[in-house]
Amino acid sequence: MEEHIEKYKPVEKLELKDIKKEFPKTFTNVNCPSCNDVVPADNLNLQNNVAKCGSCNVIFSIDEEVKSVKTSNAVKQEILRPEGIDLFYYGDDLDITVQQHIQGVDAYGLVFLPILAIFTFLMLFSDKFNMPIFIPAALGVGSLYFIYRAFNYSNNKTYIDVNNRFLSIKSRPTHFRKDKTYNADEIDQLYLKHAADGSGYFSIFMIVNGMEGQKHQKLITVNTLSKAKFLEQEIERYLNIEDRKVPEANV
Repeated sequence: MEEHIEKYKPVEKLELKDIKKEFPKTFTNVNCPSCNDVVPADNLNLQNNVAKCGSCNVIFSIDEEVKSVKTSNAVKQEILRPEGIDLFYYGDDLDITVQQHIQGVDAYGLVFLPILAIFTFLMLFSDKFNMPIFIPAALGVGSLYFIYRAFNYSNNKTYIDVNNRFLSIKSRPTHFRKDKTYNADEIDQLYLKHAADGSGYFSIFMIVNGMEGQKHQKLITVNTLSKAKFLEQEIERYLNIEDRKVPEANV
């Protein structure tokens, strides 16, 4: 007797690009402030934002109704997924993988440390300076470290995992960055700022609610504005956070 063996396809991650994204639109009826009847569209003058009730002939302003519809339907421009970011749904989780770029500290190390190493090395042969040999040696080792990091940046990735309970972020290799986890229901807003190191990159910050008030936590720094806007868009969309202006944002 042959045993019936069922084969199951293993669970696979589903790329978000295969999911159709739709934005909700808001509609409204205009009610007469006198008799509360619904005013037909033919009685609305959208050029002057006035309306005339067909039941009681009252003429009234519809400024607030028009502003409300325009604000609700003012959808932000959809940012398409840029190169260097991968998105997956895995169960109820949103998994984001970001290919890391050369950070500002690395860029400065690549430029200035080799120059200092060469300069201090030349000073060893000068009679005017009594330069200890360990100084150019240390600068040389530091230069090699940053050069090694630059050539291995293709292996540097940041992983952001979002579900209905937590948002976690980790870098691999860590490069002395600690893994961080935040309660999803405490994340109030995301916003963008120019990176503080003067590199021209962009940082994504989160406003996190806490017992002592709101804290502004830097989530990640990326090298293009499209990456920053895309990550902000997707995380806010997944957590159902309505985007709003933040005074600290400068992008």
